[in-house]
Amino acid sequence: METKKHIDQVLDGDPDAFELIVRHFQRKIFTFCYFMLGNRQEAEDAAQEVFFKAYRNLASYRHDSDNLFLAWLYKIAANHCSTLLKRKKRWYLLMPLFENVGNEKSAEQSFSDQEDIDLQWLEGLTAAEKEIIALRVIEDRPFEEISTILGISSATVRKRFERLKMKLKRNRNQSEGKRNEQRYEC
Repeated sequence: METKKHIDQVLDGDPDAFELIVRHFQRKIFTFCYFMLGNRQEAEDAAQEVFFKAYRNLASYRHDSDNLFLAWLYKIAANHCSTLLKRKKRWYLLMPLFENVGNEKSAEQSFSDQEDIDLQWLEGLTAAEKEIIALRVIEDRPFEEISTILGISSATVRKRFERLKMKLKRNRNQSEGKRNEQRYEC
């Protein structure tokens, strides 16, 4: 895809050309947002917001490469998802104060719970850790590109990734141990 050509068309007054950009990159951005947020609806909304922000700030984008444009989109997505996670964390701290006595789930929440993949093993990870995993494992980005996206050295990215692998292995072993304990209690 000739991203630069489509960007130039948008900047020259053809907003419809941005639709081609969205179609080309939407799956990657949605997947990244879903991995970060762990909820399909939130990820769809976040991806839409990422493209809206990219459209609004397209004039400030100054690169010619498709990979650099994707890196720019990932940076917008990472910032947006981090903001959402911070808000969600604050909300969960306040939520017990406003809990319903019956604790019944709405129909939307019940459906959402069934639809989403179980990502409990991600609960102990920070947003920065999720970004590295999403970019390296899901999107298969090289460490150099991840370092550009995150604004840190590639050596730091490599070191953090290795630490994350060990952390996830420990988390997996702990969760398997808990599941085995629950089986034997029944």
